Amino acid sequence: MNICIIGFGSIGRTLAKALHEMDDINNIFIIEKKPEKVQDLDEDLTKIRYSENYDDVLEDCRLVVETAAQDAVTKFIPHALEKGVSSLVMSVGAFSDDNLWDKCKILAKQNNCKIYIPSGAICGIDGLGGLGGLDVGEIEEVILMSYKSPKALKGQKYFKQNNIDITNLSRPKVVYDGWARDAVKHFPKNVNVAATVSLAGLGFDRTRVKLIVDPKAQRNTHRLIVKARSGEIECWTRNLPFPENPRTSYLAALSLISAVKRIIGSAWVGI
Repeated sequence: MNICIIGFGSIGRTLAKALHEMDDINNIFIIEKKPEKVQDLDEDLTKIRYSENYDDVLEDCRLVVETAAQDAVTKFIPHALEKGVSSLVMSVGAFSDDNLWDKCKILAKQNNCKIYIPSGAICGIDGLGGLGGLDVGEIEEVILMSYKSPKALKGQKYFKQNNIDITNLSRPKVVYDGWARDAVKHFPKNVNVAATVSLAGLGFDRTRVKLIVDPKAQRNTHRLIVKARSGEIECWTRNLPFPENPRTSYLAALSLISAVKRIIGSAWVGI
């Protein structure tokens, strides 16, 4: 089968190299606004090829995987679903736009394809979805607490706009405490986890997010707290930062690879 990857940054490149070793994959087409990122690949990676024509790729492709940014979701994913090509989305924060989310779900249903969202950098998504399996009203409260180093959040406009200095901290500091919809808007490159948790549970307007900057943090850490009528979940995930991009977690890339394996495979454990 053929797969298309949108974006060829650190995660897209890691995914492409992993897919190259899979016997079930014939071609890996790359859609990337900077083609030079693809041109410096090893000659042995013969399945990976840059393409300028998205429409042509979709004609012979079973799965599109977005690893770029939220605007790439808006630009590329609806078109893939319209063509009946299932899509795996990494920049989940784009779906805080209710119109885009509804549009994509309708297109997927109309064209007999799927939207896949990996669990990404957090554990517990399966349990959260399970608690709301009968009725999302069973879930009473969802809180996500994310702990990151100043380096992982460097340069965010939110801090300048709110006169928050994260460069000289001596202890952990809560820099955001509010609903997921605003968290995704203020920190688009850092809180895809919040978007995934929102879609799996109570939605963007009822999922509470706390973002804590910890000057001693060596890992990107997430604490998920879920309270429901049928039980409770408290789950800690402590991730090493991705080597080439400290804004994301290594687990996010590994989760993406695992998701593709399950999609093209014959079994899916942990639905």
